[in-house]
Amino acid sequence: MAQQQTVFTHPSTKKMGSSALVVLHHTGLSTFMMQQIARTSQQPATVFINVKYSTQVLCPIRWFNQSNEIKRCGHGTLAAALFLQQYQGYCPHQFISLSGEIFKITYKLKQLRLSIEQIASKEVAPHKAVVKAIDSTILLSYASAEEGGYSTVVLDDSQPLCTRSILNKPLLSVATALIVLQQDSKTQQWYFRYFAPYYGINEDQATGSAVSIIAPIIKQLTTQTNGALIQASKNGARLNYHLTCQSVLLY
Repeated sequence: MAQQQTVFTHPSTKKMGSSALVVLHHTGLSTFMMQQIARTSQQPATVFINVKYSTQVLCPIRWFNQSNEIKRCGHGTLAAALFLQQYQGYCPHQFISLSGEIFKITYKLKQLRLSIEQIASKEVAPHKAVVKAIDSTILLSYASAEEGGYSTVVLDDSQPLCTRSILNKPLLSVATALIVLQQDSKTQQWYFRYFAPYYGINEDQATGSAVSIIAPIIKQLTTQTNGALIQASKNGARLNYHLTCQSVLLY
């Protein structure tokens, strides 16, 4: 069974979110075969769930884009949860990645919610490749403690983030994902965009996992622990979140 599932849409603001191809398979599907299936898919992510574990509390999950296996994928995990809930009437309480990271699913107000571990960042000088990629003044720059993890930069609001030019070429040789963050000084609304050319993603349209990096940074800057993030990509996405002591609840 395979089905496309869309998440993080917001019709009233014309945010289209992003979709994933969710594949429910039997034992015997190799990594090579998974990558081949993902390569032919038109979706930003292809998610693989073994039917053997789909009705258990803890369920292994894997994600691929057209060229690589993805280490962590928030939108793909929530898409898988929604698909399984609709298809079999049950969704695992936890998904586990190959690296052992746990993605928890809760049900509240008739809505499935994803809980992922937050990732701490420290303020650093911006990477040279990031400076080349962004033709704007960088106010603040952060890097996650994870090697080959996430770089986050904060820009001013003199120009809407959706119209900013971000170059992918300088980032092709850097094993990091780039999150570009901006706050509207009038509305206080936060916007972001996500780029990971090194991993085969020029710009992601809806990136749930990015909130685990963004939310702690916003708290550090403003003390804010919940709200809505707008992904200022072509399709656009609205991601509601709540930051707890160690994790981020996303819906």
